[in-house]
Amino acid sequence: MDAASPPRLASGVVRSGAFEGLIVGEGGAQARVRRAHARALCAGHFPGDPFVPGAYLAGLMAELAGRLLRGRPIARVARCAFRRRVTPDGTILVVARRAPRGRVEAEIHAAGRCAARATFVFGRPA
Repeated sequence: MDAASPPRLASGVVRSGAFEGLIVGEGGAQARVRRAHARALCAGHFPGDPFVPGAYLAGLMAELAGRLLRGRPIARVARCAFRRRVTPDGTILVVARRAPRGRVEAEIHAAGRCAARATFVFGRPA
């Protein structure tokens, strides 16, 4: 294991600063965003009514998507749509699935509903 890769735990779970309960399989991955991490992302944003900014939601989806295609850089974001606000105090679930042609489809779920969706296109391994 090198210093850049997170430590693996039993049952394929990986420990990461942003995620807990991270599971990466051959065709997909899912993880919950740590509540403390979600709160930190909201620091200074929307005092009194905090919600996670869209750029951070896109970053969380990109991070999980990148775990599926290790060693391959993200070439572009084919699409990214935000459907509803995500507050830092609820459960935030990030799900990613492999798609054809070097793509990964990712979603953020909050309060049991899809809050954001993105498609990432990956390049060749570095």
